[in-house]
Amino acid sequence: MTRVRAVPRMVRAVMRGEYAGMGKGRLGLIALGVLYIVSPIDLVPDFLTLIGVADDFGVLLWLAASLLGESGRYVEHERRVIQGRMDGV
Repeated sequence: MTRVRAVPRMVRAVMRGEYAGMGKGRLGLIALGVLYIVSPIDLVPDFLTLIGVADDFGVLLWLAASLLGESGRYVEHERRVIQGRMDGV
């Protein structure tokens, strides 16, 4: 759950330019993935039973893997920043 809770902090840090580990372009791709999942418009219509659902599922898997991977790196970044502050005190 640490990674999931870190996602909003990571997005804010990327938008503010405080976290260079993820570019705004990558964040934009993730946002497009979210829009694709929630949008009623698909490249492959859902009424094509198996194929129509498979493209949404593929985007969902990519989205989850990307967010969890990026947020894991962000959590490590936060830990290094906090540790650096503690070492500097």
